[in-house]
Order: sequence, then structure tokens, then C-alpha cells
Amino acid sequence: MAAIGIRWLRKWWSLFIISSSSAVLVLVWDYVMYLHDYSIRKFTLESLDGPFLYGMAALICIGFISFPLFGLLADVWIGRHNAILIGIVLCFLSWIVTGLGYISYFYYISEVFLMSIFIVMVLFEASGFAIFKANIVQYNIDQLIGAPADELHSVIYWHCGSVPLVGALSSLMKYMISKEYFELVTFIVSGVAVSIVLISHSFFKHKLDNVSLIKNPIKLIVRVLCYARKHKYPENRSALTYWEEEAPSRLDLGKEKYGGPFTEEEVEDVRTTFRVLPFFVATIAYAFNYHHGWKPPSHSSLVSYFALTDLGSMSCAFFLILMYLLLFRACFYKHIPSMLSRMSIGLLFMLTVSISRMFIIKFTVEPSHVYSILLLPQILEGISFAFIVPASLEFTIAQSPVHSRGVMVGIWYASWGVGYFFSSAVRFLFHCQNESLMCSKFYYHLTTVIIVFIILVVFVVMARHYKHRVRENEVNIVLIVDRHYQKYMEQEEKARH
Repeated sequence: MAAIGIRWLRKWWSLFIISSSSAVLVLVWDYVMYLHDYSIRKFTLESLDGPFLYGMAALICIGFISFPLFGLLADVWIGRHNAILIGIVLCFLSWIVTGLGYISYFYYISEVFLMSIFIVMVLFEASGFAIFKANIVQYNIDQLIGAPADELHSVIYWHCGSVPLVGALSSLMKYMISKEYFELVTFIVSGVAVSIVLISHSFFKHKLDNVSLIKNPIKLIVRVLCYARKHKYPENRSALTYWEEEAPSRLDLGKEKYGGPFTEEEVEDVRTTFRVLPFFVATIAYAFNYHHGWKPPSHSSLVSYFALTDLGSMSCAFFLILMYLLLFRACFYKHIPSMLSRMSIGLLFMLTVSISRMFIIKFTVEPSHVYSILLLPQILEGISFAFIVPASLEFTIAQSPVHSRGVMVGIWYASWGVGYFFSSAVRFLFHCQNESLMCSKFYYHLTTVIIVFIILVVFVVMARHYKHRVRENEVNIVLIVDRHYQKYMEQEEKARH
């Protein structure tokens, strides 16, 4: 029994612990920088109103849209380490500009000056946090080159845990701190967080592993697609390919064995990129259906605050991620569903969230007074987060080609922005934009139920027909034989002449 217990503890330790100290450092940066961004957004929402709040919406939109661009920029030109450093510095400058703007707002120097300060802050914070967040997960994976797949799996889940943990702690802090001090506290927390990251970077940057730049994935995709468009038939096709039962597709014509200029790996990378893109619909659905909850009344109890705000969903999500890393993987390792299955389960829970909200709006006169009922969609939303977000990020990193992972992770983040945009558009159609957080229109929730149900059905169908990309370092016998005979023919021609 003792030996079995020791083996179980070793297995649990290997699944839970991250062996690389540099990877732990980068992971802490992710948590602290998200705390900075979340705090500065809370500070802005609490202290500013009127036209300045539209700038906050612009910050979110610009940030999400720019994720793929910054991922590509880091992979191809400046490197992930430099990109992360630039992002941290921009966030620090944003915090300084925010302080200047807050002082100016307090004394109300000039409305034009205030608007100028706020625009600069929005640009610095949006671009800085976007370039940091778009590369931090990939940069952490760079610290674990040669590590087992289980450790990479744990790192991805730990990164996803930053969102619910910081969100829950911030909501709890808002409940515990009075409103007149909350603005100052969030501003101080934001500055301390980004300062900690800057200082730790200056002390430990020599311990970080930096991967060299890679080729431009967009250029490769364009070249392969242009070749497929111009060539309908294979050129200089290898005789060994005539034995294949299936005719090659237009995309396959670019492979070397069909006379194309690209290796088989490059063509398959392009094909895999387009196969992965439709699965971002899962994160779009989650962001589309995500709600912060109802606005809690003043002097509400902690239980009611837990049920009315996103404190319930965020706490539940982080608790489930923690339990998954600590217990479930060690005890039920062989029974863990696949990534696409976990995402499907998460979408199913998200559908139940929409249905529960619809029934609450339909059959409850004043939902904000029935705290026990409101707690149900919050818990279901937390469960859906724990299933969808980590699995979708892991699927994106695992299936995307190495040279395009930065762009694909950026698109993964951008899909959140797409979901938030469609959510705002639907709320506007049902005249819910002026309501506090949760729309009270029944047909709005009915529409979300229908949309999420359609996305769930489409996703399940795509998941059943998806073929996972398995990269194997096998010897390409066909290519070796083809090159051998090609070399033999060239030698014969030279001998004749």
C-alpha cells in the first residue's frame, strides 16, 4: 500500500508541478499583468463617465482586434521576449498617463486636455496589454522545450486560471472596499502590479530562454494558395504517386512529390490552419453569452453579491480548474475526454446558462431579489468556462503549425472580441444597451438560446469529422526513392553527353 501511495504521489506531483523556474516566473507575470489590466479598467469605469466610457470600449475593441497582428509581429520580426518587454513598458506608461489624467480630472483643467490624456492612455494600455497577452503563453512554452506533454498541458491550464482568479479577487475587493476608496485602491494595485513585473524582468531576464525568429506564416499561406489557384494538374509528378487511390487535391499539387515547390509538411500546415479556424466558434459562443450578472443593491450581503455579480462564476471556474489540476488528472487520467469533447460539454453548459436565464426572466417578477435562483446560471457559466477556455487554447496550440502559433493564439483572443461585439449588437437590437448588465427582455434571451444551440450543433458536427494533426518524424520513403531515381537519371544524362 505504501508503494502504491508513493507512486500516486509521484504521478500527482509530475502532473501538477512545473519543473522550470523560468516557466513559473513567466506564469506569475501573466497573473500580475492581468491584475494590472483588470484594475486599470475597473479604475477607469469607476472614475470616468460620459464620452470617456466610449474610450474604454475602444480600448477593448482595439485590444482584441490587434492580438493576431502582435502575435505575427513577435514571431517574425521582433521576437517574443522583446514583444513582451515592449508590452510591459507600454502598460507602465499607460498607468503613469492614467495618473496624470486622474489628477487633471480631479481639478478639471480642460476637457480637451482630459480627452487627449485619455486617448493616449487607451492607446498605450490597449496595445501594451495586447502585445503582452498575445505572446505570453507561447513564450512560456518556449521555456519548456523538451518538456513532457503533461507539463505543457498544466501550463496552459494555469494560464487560463488567471482570468477567473483575478476576476473573483477584484469583485471581492470591490465588495469589501467602500466606493470612495475603491478608485484609489485599484489605481495603486494596477501600478504595483506592473512595477513588480518590470523589476522582476530586470533581475531574472538572463534566466529566460529565447527562441529565434521563424518564417512568416502568412507569406507561406499566400504562396501555397496562389500555387493551388494557378495549377490544376501536377507537374513532374513522381511515378510512385500513381499508386495512390485518391486523386490529389488542388492544395496537394504544391507538394514536392507532385512537382510542387513546397514540402509535404508546409502544405499540411496550411491545410491544418484552415481546419482549426472554424473551431474558434466555441470561444465566440462563450463570449457572446457571457454576462457579468445583475447590479447588486447597496449594502447587500456577501451571499447576494456572490449570486448577483460574476464573483460566483469566476470563483466556480477557478475552483474547477484547480481541482482538475490537483485531483482529476491524477485520479482519472485515462478517462479525461478529448479537447473537442471538453469544448462540446462546455457549450452544452453554456446552452443551459441561456435557458436558465430565459426562464428566470420569464417566470420571476424581480430576479434580483431571488438570489438562490440567480446563483444557478452563475455556477453553470463557471463550469462552461472551465471546459471551453482551457481546452480551446490547448487545442489551438496543439494543432496549429509551429510557425503560425503566434497568429493562431492571437486569433483565439480575437474571437473573444468577436463574441463580445455580437453580444453588444444583439443587446442593441433588443434595446438592452441602457440596462444594468443583464438584459430583462425575454426575446433577447430566447434569441441567445437559439444562437448557442445552433453553434453547439455545428460544433459537434465539425468535431466528429475533424482529423487531428499528428506530427511524426517518420522517414518519407516515397520522397527518398523519388530523389534517388531523379539523381540517377541526371547522372545518366551527364554520362551520355
